[in-house]
Amino acid sequence: MTVKDIAYHRKTAQQRRAELIAAGIACLGKGGMTAFTIDQICKQAGVSRGLINHHFKTKEELLLSIYADMTDYLLRDRGRDSPLKQIAGFIDSSFDAKSFNKSNLRAWLAIWGQVATQPELKSLHQKRYQHYRGQLVAAISAIAEDEQLDIDAAGVARQLIALIDGLWLEYCLHSDGFSLDDAKADCYRLLEGTGISFDKTRIAQE
Repeated sequence: MTVKDIAYHRKTAQQRRAELIAAGIACLGKGGMTAFTIDQICKQAGVSRGLINHHFKTKEELLLSIYADMTDYLLRDRGRDSPLKQIAGFIDSSFDAKSFNKSNLRAWLAIWGQVATQPELKSLHQKRYQHYRGQLVAAISAIAEDEQLDIDAAGVARQLIALIDGLWLEYCLHSDGFSLDDAKADCYRLLEGTGISFDKTRIAQE
């Protein structure tokens, strides 16, 4: 066991797993799946293979944990918020500094590329996507009912998700083309086109 391993070992299991997940995301962000190797992850985290194998039996298990961690942030519970605040929360968390940076977005691209070939990852992705989409549909439906708007909630949710994913991809390719605020404004314009008002004062009051 190295000196770094000894220092690392003093941390809680939760802290160690979080740091290994962060190291895995960093490797994916640097070079996609090609850079997602045990050696590279250990180097990024500053630990030995033995420590990483203690927490994750395989790279696939680590990849699942990375996907779960990244989606947990986006899908955190907003049940106590109003439907309007829930949607605003989805948009804001999709384009805050934690989510909307090149390293994180490149990691997403690498993971999405594995969904079709890894059954467990595909299953987790489908569950998380249905949950994500379901929350948006429910919030949009609630607003439409309250404000008596004729809205295809499922269709609007699908369009919003597609826009967010498209903006993430565009930012990976052309990061100088728009800012975080520009991206959020695009999402709000899409929704306001359906009749939903996202006035900041109104959101703050709900």
